Amino acid sequence: MTLIEHELAGAITAAYAASSIAYIFAFLTRREKVGRWGSFLLYAAVAAHSLWLVLERVQLGHLPMVSACNAISFVAWGIAMAYIVIELLIGQRVFGPFVTPVAFVFQAVSTGFLFAGPPPGPLAGILRSVWFEIHVGTALFSYCAFAIAFAAGLMHVLLFHELRLKHLGFFFDRMPPLEDLERVNRHAVALGFLFLTIGIGSGVIWSLRVPSGAVLLDAKEISAVIVWLLYAANVHTRSRLGWRGQRTAIFSVVNFVLLFAVFCVTSFVLKAHQF
Repeated sequence: MTLIEHELAGAITAAYAASSIAYIFAFLTRREKVGRWGSFLLYAAVAAHSLWLVLERVQLGHLPMVSACNAISFVAWGIAMAYIVIELLIGQRVFGPFVTPVAFVFQAVSTGFLFAGPPPGPLAGILRSVWFEIHVGTALFSYCAFAIAFAAGLMHVLLFHELRLKHLGFFFDRMPPLEDLERVNRHAVALGFLFLTIGIGSGVIWSLRVPSGAVLLDAKEISAVIVWLLYAANVHTRSRLGWRGQRTAIFSVVNFVLLFAVFCVTSFVLKAHQF
């Protein structure tokens, strides 16, 4: 990785941080001008991040989603892009204080390990497969969807708590109705679960096509199944048991925290799924 790419990665992380601070400050103070600055900073961060991904693609010769650092950075970019679409569609910045910090955390972790670790090497021969690209791409997009579900779930928990205490004011004046938050949460979980299912299925197909013994069962694969089971339980409790509202919101928040922790441990501590 070149010095320019290192500096660009640091600038992107700083821009995500500044955008998150602006969104949070605008949410707390209800200052529209600060919110517009948050949007501007986020758009600039995503534009710079897109340039970084292109540079990485040119240098590596493949999509920058294979190494753990690049993968988690790609998730940060996907979360930010998904939020921008939401902001433009609904014409509100209310999700910003809850989504942009998640993108910042992902990018900060990626940048930290990027600066500390060795640069990614050439792509191994067994990874040169369309099934592998589908496997990685859909799995990472599922994380983006789960991040949106996490934000909507957290907002639901905070607003519900205020309504339950009958102290209407701070969150009641700033957030969408509970029904809207639950709908966003439900659709995001369903979409993420679909992408994760495709990701695991395509990974199985890819593993069957590579030489015997080249792909072994490791912590990353086991954790992916555990995450799939957690979100399968989330979907099941909604569709079969009729869970709604606060319980499903808490479920989404806890699931995503576990997902993030498991991803970091398996990728950066256990260094599983390394080729």
